[in-house]
Amino acid sequence: MKARLIILIAANSAFNEDITIPPARHVQLLGLGPWILGDGALSNFVSTVPRNVTIQTSQAAENVYIPFPGSPLDVRPVTVIGTFDNGTSVSTHTNYTNGAIISGNISFTTLNPPDPFTTIEFQLLNAQVVGSILQAGHMGILNTYMYSSRIHAMTHNGLRIQRMVGSQSDGAINVAGYSNITSTFINGNVTVGGAFSDVPPTGIFSSQFGSITWDGPLTLDTSSNYYFNLFATLMTGPKVILFDNT
Repeated sequence: MKARLIILIAANSAFNEDITIPPARHVQLLGLGPWILGDGALSNFVSTVPRNVTIQTSQAAENVYIPFPGSPLDVRPVTVIGTFDNGTSVSTHTNYTNGAIISGNISFTTLNPPDPFTTIEFQLLNAQVVGSILQAGHMGILNTYMYSSRIHAMTHNGLRIQRMVGSQSDGAINVAGYSNITSTFINGNVTVGGAFSDVPPTGIFSSQFGSITWDGPLTLDTSSNYYFNLFATLMTGPKVILFDNT
């Protein structure tokens, strides 16, 4: 855990294989340009066989690196997927983008079923996840940060969207809650448990919405509220409008 493993990926690479990341690791998969997990052989770089990323967790494996309470080695496992540079990750040609494309799912599982609870960190940086972000056994908090990324469905009862900046969601989101969402297009139905103050300012700012339903508390600025009222079809839960002087 005290080692950070940074894997540099050559631009325009394609890897037709699944990836499994063991528990108690700090792993960054960072491209020097666009790259694809999958063969990218079909139109718009769709892969013939979707390839997945499985992130394993285990509190027991983490405890091996903690010789005493308060040890400096007591750090959370982190997984980062994307590229060094920000920019769009949605394109018909890799030369037009410097993003990463994950053709399948990203799943969070556990190797310690008797105690599946652990707090972990996850980041997407200029990446598109064609499949889903899934809870597959892991329990506990999953702190998630997304920058200049595009996702489909995302389901995890402990996932907290700490930051979602310059991004887009296309499918259903069902997570514990969110802290800060900025300049993002939410184009799928959302179910959240709460609006957290983990990463202030809390709320949704300068963002737009598709024809969605929102289930749970909603905190947003007046600009985002304008688009929510214009396009959203249904809301269940309390709404807080920030910076409203009317």
